[in-house]
Amino acid sequence: MKVIVNGRNIELTPAIKEHIEEKLSKLNTHYDFVQEAHVFLSVEKNPSIKDSHCAEATLHCQGSIVRVSVASADLYASIDDLVKKLERGLRKHKTKLIQRSQGRHHAASIRKPEEDTGADGALDEDDDEDFVVFDSEPVPSTQQEEKEAPALT
Repeated sequence: MKVIVNGRNIELTPAIKEHIEEKLSKLNTHYDFVQEAHVFLSVEKNPSIKDSHCAEATLHCQGSIVRVSVASADLYASIDDLVKKLERGLRKHKTKLIQRSQGRHHAASIRKPEEDTGADGALDEDDDEDFVVFDSEPVPSTQQEEKEAPALT
């Protein structure tokens, strides 16, 4: 993974760059689809801002971009929190990719089969008020066509 570090109102020392690369290398071991990371560090000079050290990261992955921003009172704490948030975002992205590849993103029904029927096997009348079931067959538009339509059993 290629790591690019930029800063505003801050001098980027080799120690800061090493810390960032060390933390991001942990992400690279778990998530091999990350191609490039842009880290942007900034310090606000306004004394009324408590969380003046900001860290932003943009990860370029295969087919998507993960962007995270964190602010705290300490620069190293901001970097640590940034990596935690990036890990959560990458875990979410990886789960989405796995589910998409396994075909789980298309659900056949919103309701579970156990919820459709009661203990005796009949439909619960209370549930019918909350949900509307749509059939794939067209519904006749007039009353005359309703009489001619075959009854569904």
